[in-house]
Amino acid sequence: MKPEFPVWFSEQLQERGWSRREMARRLGVSHSSIAYLAKGEMKPSVGMCKKIASAFLVPNQEVMARVGMLDPIPPDTAFRREADFLFSRLSDEEQEIVLAQMRALVERRRARADSQTA
Repeated sequence: MKPEFPVWFSEQLQERGWSRREMARRLGVSHSSIAYLAKGEMKPSVGMCKKIASAFLVPNQEVMARVGMLDPIPPDTAFRREADFLFSRLSDEEQEIVLAQMRALVERRRARADSQTA
């Protein structure tokens, strides 16, 4: 297991305000299993990686890469995969809202660029 996984795992828990017991409940595992993961004393299985990914709402590949099961994902690719992953979990209506916001941001950027060249 990569040494940064326990750090990342613990940071993710902290960002969400979840205790190790809460994470254990969400994954359906023992509190001690979560403690071992957080300390780097246990390498998660593929199944556990998938459960962790689901709980943290990140792609499975991100967790597996952080564990060392997959080659590291380049940052730009990881960002796009996460965006695609999250977008796919939205309803059609929510996807339309996100697309409208993205279009507005791109148009605003284009307008700024046009005004700077004028």
